Amino acid sequence: MFITDKIWKVLEPAIESTHEVTREQLEKMIESGEYQLFAKDNSAIITAHHGQVLRIGVGGGNLVTIKEITKKIEKYAKKRNYKYIDILGRKGWEKVLNGYNKKAVLLRKEIA
Repeated sequence: MFITDKIWKVLEPAIESTHEVTREQLEKMIESGEYQLFAKDNSAIITAHHGQVLRIGVGGGNLVTIKEITKKIEKYAKKRNYKYIDILGRKGWEKVLNGYNKKAVLLRKEIA
């Protein structure tokens, strides 16, 4: 099982408010490689591949730890030659993540 109870507890509120997907469906998508799970302590982020873009789809937990996880995601994206990382999320993310630019409700960071 990829999503522990601890991880599910931080992801569930965001998933319930924005997505219609179950824990089991997420685990299958992670297992297949369609989604990726990045987690640390009581925080987690799920990403998905979209061509040259790695999209952050859902996340939850402590903002300091979320920033740390985001740095790992950026390294992951660079290593795999993605051109951008996108975040489809709440407006508040633009206040805490440096280097991302608001594109309507889409935040995008170019991977150099």
